[in-house]
Amino acid sequence: MSDESLIDAVRAHAARVFPGRRLETLVWDEGGIGQNLPEFAVVRVAPSAGAVPAVIASAPSWIHLTAGASAAPMDDGYGLEFVLLTQAPEKLAIKLLAMVANLHADERYPMSLGQTLEVGHGWLPGASADHLLVALPTAFDPELEWLSDRTRNVRFIWLVPVTRAEAGFAREHGPIALQERLGAAGADVAALVRASVI
Repeated sequence: MSDESLIDAVRAHAARVFPGRRLETLVWDEGGIGQNLPEFAVVRVAPSAGAVPAVIASAPSWIHLTAGASAAPMDDGYGLEFVLLTQAPEKLAIKLLAMVANLHADERYPMSLGQTLEVGHGWLPGASADHLLVALPTAFDPELEWLSDRTRNVRFIWLVPVTRAEAGFAREHGPIALQERLGAAGADVAALVRASVI
């Protein structure tokens, strides 16, 4: 595996975790992403006819996995890649992931579990949520979280779109408390428009 690129490794990981689902490898080459993370891509996993993640209350979702954000491991000895769900194959989801990966590549702004990130606008056009909660990928197969081989140790973390009020609640009460609220309410976190659970 030592000759396998990170993009190929993420794609193979997605194929193992989501067997039988169609995979696409997409790039976003606008902005500074090409300079900061030249090997950056997103592996998009198409929905299946099977089960939907527990936190998602409606239709099956498209799963987007970054490949390249983990190029420089953190002090903990592993690199981070990001997971995002959408209800459709949104091109702007690739842009959002590129923005987060680019921010994370700047040593001044590393992402960490429990953090909330203000997007500055809806996470996608028309969306009611304008923040992202950096969370464990608890709604997915547990095998998704870690990709480890002889040359890399990568952790996938979930970017959950949340409203301003939900982000404030997570900062005050902790991210797990918010995730519990989202789950109890059956919130469809991939929906563009949804009511806040706070």
